[in-house]
Amino acid sequence: MKFGLTKYTIDCFFKRVVELYADELSIGTVEREAITYREFGESVASLENKFLSLGIGRGSRVAIVGVSTPEWAMAYLAVMSIGATAVPVMEDFPVDDIKYLIDFAESDALVLSEQIIAKFGEYDYTPFKALVRMDDYEILHNRGDKPAAREEVKEDDLAEILFTSGTTGHSKGVMLTQKNLVSNIFEGPDRLKCITKDSVTLSILPMAHAFGSTSAFLSIIYCGSELYMLGRKPTIGALMKSFEVIRPTILGSVPLIFEKIYSKKVAPLIGGKPLFRFLVKRDWTKKIFFRLIGRKFREAFGGRLECAIIGGAALAEEVEEFLNMGQIPFVLGYGMTESAPLITFQSREDARRGSVGSAITDVEIAIEDPEEGTGIGEILVKGPSVMKGYLKNPEATAEMLTDEGWLRTGDRGYLDQDGYLYLKGRSKNVIVGPSGENIYPEVIESLISASPFVDEVLVYAEDHKIVSRVFPNKEYVDRMEKGEKEEQRGQWLESLKREVNSKLPMASKIVHMIEEKVPFIKTASNKIKRDENINRDS
Repeated sequence: MKFGLTKYTIDCFFKRVVELYADELSIGTVEREAITYREFGESVASLENKFLSLGIGRGSRVAIVGVSTPEWAMAYLAVMSIGATAVPVMEDFPVDDIKYLIDFAESDALVLSEQIIAKFGEYDYTPFKALVRMDDYEILHNRGDKPAAREEVKEDDLAEILFTSGTTGHSKGVMLTQKNLVSNIFEGPDRLKCITKDSVTLSILPMAHAFGSTSAFLSIIYCGSELYMLGRKPTIGALMKSFEVIRPTILGSVPLIFEKIYSKKVAPLIGGKPLFRFLVKRDWTKKIFFRLIGRKFREAFGGRLECAIIGGAALAEEVEEFLNMGQIPFVLGYGMTESAPLITFQSREDARRGSVGSAITDVEIAIEDPEEGTGIGEILVKGPSVMKGYLKNPEATAEMLTDEGWLRTGDRGYLDQDGYLYLKGRSKNVIVGPSGENIYPEVIESLISASPFVDEVLVYAEDHKIVSRVFPNKEYVDRMEKGEKEEQRGQWLESLKREVNSKLPMASKIVHMIEEKVPFIKTASNKIKRDENINRDS
């Protein structure tokens, strides 16, 4: 076992972390200084005892709802360290949805932020063992249950129930065991080799998200690093201010964050002057130009970024090219909530363009029904981090897990001869062309999103025709159209369609490109909710 552990449980893991890094700085926020790991450990231990005194013990379920803060993290660790099950719920879900998920998970107790308590209004807390206010751990409701005894935590104990993105009726509760979580902590940092006790990281993803809690939190404290939480929605403005304050050496993010920074900061610069547009048309001048821009890009991250860790989905090709040519250090990974989440990861020395890396230790990948010629098929995964199943949903569990223990990811891709994985899109999103060819909307979206005119994009088929809906970068559009005659305005959309279609095969060409008036509806990890947005009016 790794890390000197005798078993893969959160209590053993965190005790080892505190033992190794007691005097190092551990966790803070953009506004608050970090405390030491010793203080972190003492706070978690105190909270464990408080929970036990309230009758919350092994087998209990505790809902945790609030903005991601050190107090959120302490509650999360304390709950799992006594063998109880954490039930994280996104704080920006509608109030009725939060209440529904708390009830659906059969939560015994609640840890809620003051803001969430205020939103709940006249809520009946009497069925719960306790209500603990997250901000200061004050007990606001105590049912008076008999104190729970501390029991041994086992690897197969249910550690957390994470809800997948979607509307309430479609959210699934992913059940992850103690072993699922702990077995997924080590591989990313071990391959990367640059996350150490001297690293400074900024956590920008919510802790109620698998990437935010495992890869961007547990994997970071495994290395004894200094971790700061953003504690708010990761808008470009909030991020830029935080980079200036924290000056992170390590940054974990989903692709969309980097794609947005690229579209807001880099693409407008490239498209803004004829000389710059000329420079990016030739490989050798593009490389020099991107290297110069890359220097400024690194400065925007605080000037000492050693590596950006980008995971969860494929990165837009244009953005990956810019990061490479701009000499901005980054690695890609791939995962999903149902695998706790990491499935593949790169090392900095062996990264391959377009690939999200190879399988982490003890994880197997198979491609089901690969297409002839391309090798593209559905990605299947097996390993110790694969979920126990979906809460109260045996039908969905049976669809997702095969009898042999393989997890159906719903993603399509292929493996090269060395076992490196390349993502092509979601199985359910594939569009079948007029001659039976597979069209991947994500590929078209990647081409469109590279334009400085575009902030968000969604591609799908309607009546056998390819449709693209675009939410523009309004600031850039207004700047570029300033001074143009009235009849010339708005032509950027048609021009963009022609440009993108020139790069696509006939079957994939866009027939209709529509401008959206408001941003798309998104998940907690900033992914566009495809079905909901397709069905809404433009």
